[in-house]
Amino acid sequence: MTTGEKIKRIRQHRKMTQKELGEAIGLGASGANRIAQYEMGYRVPKKPLLQKMAAALRVSPMALAEEDMRTLGRVMETLMWLDTEVPGAICLTTMEWQEAWDEEEPVHATEVKIFGNARAPASMFPPTVMWTENAMLDGFLCEWGRVQHSYFCREITPEQYFEWKIQWPGADRLLDLYAPPADKAPENEAEEECGAEDT
Repeated sequence: MTTGEKIKRIRQHRKMTQKELGEAIGLGASGANRIAQYEMGYRVPKKPLLQKMAAALRVSPMALAEEDMRTLGRVMETLMWLDTEVPGAICLTTMEWQEAWDEEEPVHATEVKIFGNARAPASMFPPTVMWTENAMLDGFLCEWGRVQHSYFCREITPEQYFEWKIQWPGADRLLDLYAPPADKAPENEAEEECGAEDT
């Protein structure tokens, strides 16, 4: 997704017109036309202007940056935009390691137990599991997985889920705002299943 497409998507999420965004970043009377050019890819905003846009749109500057896989933060941004453009393309869950004993060969082995919000699709091919041993990336993914789980369980709305992604990193404070009441009962069977383990 290009920077222009991201600007448009977030501007519409904020319910701002091109004119309003142009005025907010100091483009004056030609603001609407300039924003339209950026969104359509005819022009590319330079870094200082992009930072002004991020402030006006109340998002992390990384949310507007071009896709770049050279840093962990940019990897996360790319994956989150893919999740926005193709819902369901990325499903996060957690694993835990368990010691196992092989009855036939008396040696210890390590088994992997997957639990959380994993749901195998009705497909002839089982889903592929990928994990990372990079502590920082794993931390990012675990944080995202918790928020995605809340979204799948309908504890937060699609708008709140998107808001969390465009505020990342540093969006933890949003989780408190979206936390369901402690006495909230599941509205349907699907919500009850969200807490169940999958193997």
